[in-house]
Amino acid sequence: MLYKSNSPEHQEWMKKRKEDDVKMFTESRMTPKFLTESRMTPKFLTESRMTPKFFISAPFGNYIKHPNAISTVGTYTLHPRGNRLWSVMKSLRWSRRHKGWTNKLGLPNPGIEVGLEKVLQGQVLSIAETKRGEFKTLASLIPASQSVELNLSCPNLGQTTLPWDDAEIFLREKREWCIAKLSPLTTPEQLEFLVDELGFKQLHFSNTFPLGRCGLSGPELRPYTMELIDIVRETWGAAVEVIAGGGVDSIGAVQDYLARGANHVALGSVCFNWFKMKRLLTEK
Repeated sequence: MLYKSNSPEHQEWMKKRKEDDVKMFTESRMTPKFLTESRMTPKFLTESRMTPKFFISAPFGNYIKHPNAISTVGTYTLHPRGNRLWSVMKSLRWSRRHKGWTNKLGLPNPGIEVGLEKVLQGQVLSIAETKRGEFKTLASLIPASQSVELNLSCPNLGQTTLPWDDAEIFLREKREWCIAKLSPLTTPEQLEFLVDELGFKQLHFSNTFPLGRCGLSGPELRPYTMELIDIVRETWGAAVEVIAGGGVDSIGAVQDYLARGANHVALGSVCFNWFKMKRLLTEK
């Protein structure tokens, strides 16, 4: 399977890894009232005393900061990959058929060195590898205390999916957030590998949907995200923290994800509509 390998280093790490590598994060932050009302909160969240949070997904987190949300900046790769603004202008399109945005960005960014200079305290740094082994180099450059989101599912890099086993190197440090961002087409077997073998306990569902040579965002992602939440809750209960995104354009969509079992909610293309995004983040 492409998402795993049997390298000696990986096998040695698997023997040493402890079951409690990543603990559930329970610290509260500023949160809109409608997220914290007990009637809106799934039972397993109140039992673990966890407060739902908003995340601003990359690349929107590069430009949007809000006291009621955690910004995810990036995505950054080891080496520069073109100009982000130019790539957006060239490839971002609205699909009437799918009622969502499509893009062929391919992770344009100025490289991790620039990213480390720009990331602020409290933000999550989104990273991706484009060649086998780059996660190890990235881990050597990123401070151990820096929260990260590993983009394991960009649909338009124009290459075969790389194995995921090197991703576990980021779990060796006690980071507040160490998130795996996954495809809406992630399989139960891939989830088992990430959670049971590598030890990830924070998962983000989901990245854009692969649509030909593009990635699609918007409401068509919702059923895929819902199904992935179901798999996680049925298999691991409250042991895995879920960030749900895709088609979050209303308070109803937020409540639907939380009621289904998500811990937190990610905002993506709704950020194109500043007034709608602001209303979500400040709704009382």
